[in-house]
Amino acid sequence: MTAILYCQSGSLKGREVKLKRDVTLLGRKTDNHIVFDDEVVSSYHAEIRRKGERYLLVDLEATNGTFVNGKPVQQVQLRAHDKIELGEGGPLVEFYCEGEDDERRPSLKPLTGAWEKDIESLSLEDGSTSLGRSRENDIVVGRTHGSVVSSRHAVVVVHSGFCELEDLESANGTFVNAKRISKTKLHDGDRVELGSGGPVFEFRWAAESRKHIKQPAKESDKLLRKLERAAKGGRAGEQTLFILHAANRYYKRRRWPLLILFGVVLAAGLVTGYLYYKALIENRRIRAQAEALFYQMRLQEAQQVEKSLESPTDFKKYTNDRRLQEQAYDNFLKDLGLYEGKTPVQRAIMRLARRLGETDLHVPPDFYQTTMTYVEKWRNTPTLRRALEHARQRNLPQIIRAALDQHGLPREFFFLPLQESNYQFKSVGIETTSGIAKGMWQLIPSTAKEYNLKLGPLKDTREYDPSDQRHDEVASTHAAVRYLAYLYSTKAAASGLLVIASYNYGQTRIIKRLDGLPNDPRQRNFWNFYRNGWIPDETRDYVMKIFSAALICEKPDLFQMNIEPIMLGW
Repeated sequence: MTAILYCQSGSLKGREVKLKRDVTLLGRKTDNHIVFDDEVVSSYHAEIRRKGERYLLVDLEATNGTFVNGKPVQQVQLRAHDKIELGEGGPLVEFYCEGEDDERRPSLKPLTGAWEKDIESLSLEDGSTSLGRSRENDIVVGRTHGSVVSSRHAVVVVHSGFCELEDLESANGTFVNAKRISKTKLHDGDRVELGSGGPVFEFRWAAESRKHIKQPAKESDKLLRKLERAAKGGRAGEQTLFILHAANRYYKRRRWPLLILFGVVLAAGLVTGYLYYKALIENRRIRAQAEALFYQMRLQEAQQVEKSLESPTDFKKYTNDRRLQEQAYDNFLKDLGLYEGKTPVQRAIMRLARRLGETDLHVPPDFYQTTMTYVEKWRNTPTLRRALEHARQRNLPQIIRAALDQHGLPREFFFLPLQESNYQFKSVGIETTSGIAKGMWQLIPSTAKEYNLKLGPLKDTREYDPSDQRHDEVASTHAAVRYLAYLYSTKAAASGLLVIASYNYGQTRIIKRLDGLPNDPRQRNFWNFYRNGWIPDETRDYVMKIFSAALICEKPDLFQMNIEPIMLGW
């Protein structure tokens, strides 16, 4: 790569000089490699040193200084299209390199983290370029265990003349130069971090750098530089010395008022900082107490459900104790102001997530929008309304509710057979390696036998079999609910959303992942699976359809749905 200096002003205006030496001297004397016939330029003004493909500009203690992009420098690495000014008002020289057309396009240079493509640098085309853990992104990054990168984390948009970075409501945020952003313009040299501690890349765009170069110093800037040099004992004219002496006299007269004002401002700042720090510590303490109480309630709930599998359980005393704990938890949330500023829809989503065993303290930011996407899907089809009408005709709300209450399970599990079969007891699934699933709950043969259901002679054929108890609405409901209670109590640690995922994805796969996690409900939760992409898209779709159906049926008016609230009176 050959570097070139293009002289934009001064005695060499219009000339281009290639930097072929390891050290190139610039100055007024004739033994310099590049000779300027400008008075402001010193005899030996500066030199440019080549180190590999890097070029370093060094000021040789020039009388009138050396400036890069309007700023005084002693030593600096040159970048494409830097403007070098030899002395105030002196000749202006532009630095660039041959064959840098590709560098004029914006690009990303990965610095840390796991990038699917082993790339030095990735050029960005016009329009949008998405980044995230999902393979649907234009740039796939962070596909590692425990990654802080979201499925769709951020997007870079190349406009005409500028680039923008937008965070896509990622779970762990997007940071530009260590500052969290939601949307911002990118500048050449910005460092972007995808999630705290996540992959880092540097944004590069030589054209943008050129565009933001400052113009040569204005008269006021030149005067300030002269005053600064004179204050340090440097050369100065009569006018500069007069202004400097006047400024010193003014400062001496005003010094004490300024010091007093500074002291008051400093004291106010310290008090404000202390109060903010104190409030921050208190907020963290309350949040920690709320979180501890939530997971204590979840553990107790799992233990109660486990007892119900062994013998009939009276949940009345437990329910009373639980109500007191819920009140204490709500008080913590009120102190934190967690629900303040939330829309009615967001509040409904947070409360439903809590009832299904996930803390409303840590709802992923993109979960709200994801939920509303599925709400809209239900609104655009009559399937939900027709399925619920059929369920009411068969008295299924009462049958399923009684079975769920017997084991202290969330009543929202009522919507599982909605997704499995639209509450159709004659439903027959496809043939799989585990056999043919049948009935309203779509139980496979092995699970049906484990929970004492009688299989019919047609168990291996895709036909309705009246003698197969999986087609019996009451018997299959009690079997399915006992299976749900097993998942709820022992492995999923009372996470209703994880139980729903297990029902679709298969308990073995979910349990295998759970067994690899600490025996702590803070780890064994659906939010962890959701953020890290530990469930396939099909299962995520399954969970979100059930969650959104439960949300709609609790408050249909909130979502402009003309159906009877199925959850009223539960």
